[in-house]
Amino acid sequence: MNGGRKFGFLGLWNSGCLPASRAHSEDGSCLEEASFLTKLHNKQLSLVLQKLEKQLQGFKYSYTNSYDFITHMTHNPSKYGFKEGKMACCGSGAYRGINSCGGKRGIDNYELCENPNEYVFIDYLHLSERANQFFAHQMWSGNLSVTWPHNLRTLFAVL
Repeated sequence: MNGGRKFGFLGLWNSGCLPASRAHSEDGSCLEEASFLTKLHNKQLSLVLQKLEKQLQGFKYSYTNSYDFITHMTHNPSKYGFKEGKMACCGSGAYRGINSCGGKRGIDNYELCENPNEYVFIDYLHLSERANQFFAHQMWSGNLSVTWPHNLRTLFAVL
């Protein structure tokens, strides 16, 4: 057998609850349509991976449930040592959800937090470095509620 046999996959995180999405919501809530489509994508990806494991000899994978993990982090930031889970550290507009951090897109007026380590999101779309560290740890050694059928450590060390 030639080629890769072990793969790591990430589900999409909740696109309806990003600062960019909240900025376009009238009341700052998650955009349910976007959240629904993200869940649908993740379910189909999981089914395809299960099918591939049966069809391809030697195919092994790790799937990280980004959707639930990041959603839990944004709704319960203090459990992870963050002060803010919904608003971005840098940007403009509601929830700092407009992509203007650093004067991008010709918008010179933006807000920047004092301590990015207190925020789940660094900007309108991306996790902060600290949130990414939590996420990477879950990918590497998370339990089966977050990463299945194996975490990355097990996938590459044992299987």
